[in-house]
Amino acid sequence: MRIDGVSNNRIALNFISAPKQPQEVALVSKEDFLKLLSFAFYQQNGLNVKLVRIAVENYTKARMDLLA
Repeated sequence: MRIDGVSNNRIALNFISAPKQPQEVALVSKEDFLKLLSFAFYQQNGLNVKLVRIAVENYTKARMDLLA
């Protein structure tokens, strides 16, 4: 069995040039942003309500176990 040494081959580097003009960024209108913010708040509020419901259920179950 023969093991070759480390080769001395060069690796070719390919550079990609950056665009000369800055690219435009898509802006969101104020109304669309407010809709998105309202939806996110609505979703967060829904999750909070669910968590409170679960906490209350667990508390009442634990309370019933203590009384039994």
